Amino acid sequence: MKPASSSSSSSSAPRAPRRKAGTHTIHDVAALAGVSAITVSRYFNAPEKVSAAARERLKEIVDRLGYVPSQMAGGLAAGRGRVVCAVMQNIASSTFADLVNGMTDELKASGLQLLLANAQYSRELEESAIRTFAGWHPSALILTRDDHTPAAEAMLQALHIPVVEAWGLVEGRPFHQVGFPHPEAGVQLAEHFLAQGATRIRFVLPRASQDFRAEQRAAGYRQAMQAAGLPADVAVAEVDDDYEAGARVMAAHAAQAPGARPQALVFANDNMAAGAILEAPSLGLALPRDAAIAGFGDAPISVRLRPALTTLRPARYEIGQQAARRVLGLLAGARDEAAVATRTLVPCTLVVRDSSRIGR
Repeated sequence: MKPASSSSSSSSAPRAPRRKAGTHTIHDVAALAGVSAITVSRYFNAPEKVSAAARERLKEIVDRLGYVPSQMAGGLAAGRGRVVCAVMQNIASSTFADLVNGMTDELKASGLQLLLANAQYSRELEESAIRTFAGWHPSALILTRDDHTPAAEAMLQALHIPVVEAWGLVEGRPFHQVGFPHPEAGVQLAEHFLAQGATRIRFVLPRASQDFRAEQRAAGYRQAMQAAGLPADVAVAEVDDDYEAGARVMAAHAAQAPGARPQALVFANDNMAAGAILEAPSLGLALPRDAAIAGFGDAPISVRLRPALTTLRPARYEIGQQAARRVLGLLAGARDEAAVATRTLVPCTLVVRDSSRIGR
């Protein structure tokens, strides 16, 4: 047999090894910059501790190499990763978008990265997200509910990291909280109409029962009605779509005799209230004369409606900001300080517009 061809022979010749993209190490960067690996680590995690000249030199080398530090390696060395994990209930809503913006802006200068999960108002999905996040060895967790599953509660206790529950305030919780008590929000909306002399006030819940915060506000409304010696009237929307739900509530309202109708309607969210206001003219109803209306959330559409919508405005961005600030304080503080759960109140603002002025 003939020997292998020269082309085959040349293809089998040894080649110089090539480093694949993304395989540079912290030691490579340190050697090129003439600094220690510790200095490189500080450049990423605490840049203020590195001199301006060294930061400039390291930036040029990191950019040229396309070097990306290993978060997992850093996490193993420090016992936790450089991430803060947060579980939102509905990441598509403006409410939780503002929360995320507040968290992100506050964490920006800390070197911590925010990772998000969407629980869709499900305790089980939240539990799954917490379990997954635990594998990242996070520096802290920010959650947006306080009624976790027993398994989630056990995991949170076992993690031994700062846990902040944002959005609501509930007595007796073992974790730090930032937000406001939702039952008091329901009281505030009811009292707005009671103060105007209304005696027939209806609270409208969304059809999706997972929105437990709306249920808490309805409980506050019931409390206010009971204190006033009046019967509570809580209705549940017929459909899932909030705008359609509001329109149907208004249609049912129009079908009632004027003397039997509620004088005021408190909707659990602004989208339902908007659906009601937009539907009213086609039903021959004049608002607020035929129905005074209030919502919750101060959605962007609220001020554009006619009549403009009275609503309760939660400080969404500030709640996210304060939650992240609490995390940073806990990470910088002593371990025994973190053991004492704190409650930070970020109050809502009642924004009174034309929709709720009874008798007009």
